[in-house]
Amino acid sequence: MNRRKFLQVLSAFGVAGTLPMTLGAPSWAAATATTQRLFITVNAAGGWDPTALIDPKGNASRADGLGPVNKYAASAIKSAGRLQYAGYPDGIEPPASTSAGHLETFFNKHYQRLRVVNGIDTQTNGHETGTRFVWSGRLETGYPSVAALAAAPYANQPMAFISNGGYDFTDELVAPVRTASAATFTSLAYPNSQYADNAALRSQSYFSDKTYANVKAARELRLARLRTGETLPQRAAQMAQLEKVRSGDMKLDGLLAYLPAQVSTGLKGQAELAVAAFASGLAVSANLNLGGFDTHGTHDEDQTAALTLLLEGIDHLWEQLVLRGLQDRVTVLIGSDFGRTPFYNTGDGKDHWNITSIMAMGAGITGNRVIGATDADFEALKLNPDTLEPHSSGIIVTPKHVHRALRDFLGVSSELDKLYPLNVERLALFA
Repeated sequence: MNRRKFLQVLSAFGVAGTLPMTLGAPSWAAATATTQRLFITVNAAGGWDPTALIDPKGNASRADGLGPVNKYAASAIKSAGRLQYAGYPDGIEPPASTSAGHLETFFNKHYQRLRVVNGIDTQTNGHETGTRFVWSGRLETGYPSVAALAAAPYANQPMAFISNGGYDFTDELVAPVRTASAATFTSLAYPNSQYADNAALRSQSYFSDKTYANVKAARELRLARLRTGETLPQRAAQMAQLEKVRSGDMKLDGLLAYLPAQVSTGLKGQAELAVAAFASGLAVSANLNLGGFDTHGTHDEDQTAALTLLLEGIDHLWEQLVLRGLQDRVTVLIGSDFGRTPFYNTGDGKDHWNITSIMAMGAGITGNRVIGATDADFEALKLNPDTLEPHSSGIIVTPKHVHRALRDFLGVSSELDKLYPLNVERLALFA
């Protein structure tokens, strides 16, 4: 399938985003995919509870009388290398110990490649604001996600940035390809087939080859008319870019060749699609998304279930990267809107809390390290910006600091950095 057909099919299925509105190719849009570090963000949508994962506290009484932070004993907190992880709440049945979503199994397998940053103050407890701050580095609107910045040098590739939801604002730097299901791409690869999912019946087409060729020719003529009829410079540039993107060759079936015979559902399926797109050279950045973390009621049951799916998905993502030989090229960042309160409400749930954590793994990340900390009441501790150790006269880490470090780590161009300034201390969070 060539690029022209691919974009036509994406439009027909409502999968493609809009092309970036640029008058020319800026310096940051001239890279080639062969040298790019690939990047994946994993969003735990709704606000996860780091005290149930990588910043555990236990059930000690709080000084303010609001109750314990967690419903597991401090003695249940375990370690894998330098990382600490939570115990399962009392009365909650954990997943089987052989499951990749089991806390002990996951951290014992991955701690040597995981870097954790605790005690990040999102300065909000609103979902929209928190998600925007965590994934763009700014509370205010208008800043693209870090996944979009990573894909910006490849904006002319029609599938450079894959998004599965969450915060994927690009500010028109790159077109996000939004996917409802990984299995959709089988249909995209064979748009004229009545039975795209059935190899034996795939040759049964909606239109004859001649008719379908006429349809494509008519679309090309329409595009040419639209381009030549544009008088506004910006729209003319858009049309010229669209015509250029549709004129080349791009094999979508290359992506299909890297997908499993049976694509998984949920976060695992998103991971399979992203890795297949990376392996085929079609994508350089992806945003994965898993909900279920907004646990205002029955927190322990629902948060445990959501965290189990998250860890299973991350483990599956890593296995797919290893399968395709991409583990040394792909960096993965995992985070959420904010955290949960360090006490329970009357519905046995936890509400929104401004303190959170992130995890990173993969290319360029030195694992088995924890940066930042919180106190017994899950309040962020100040860090010395040079040593990154807790210090009373230090600074509170915010998502702005995280993104300043991410941009340096990913090599975001100075042009983009100036276009979306952060103006914050540089911390070696990923060095």
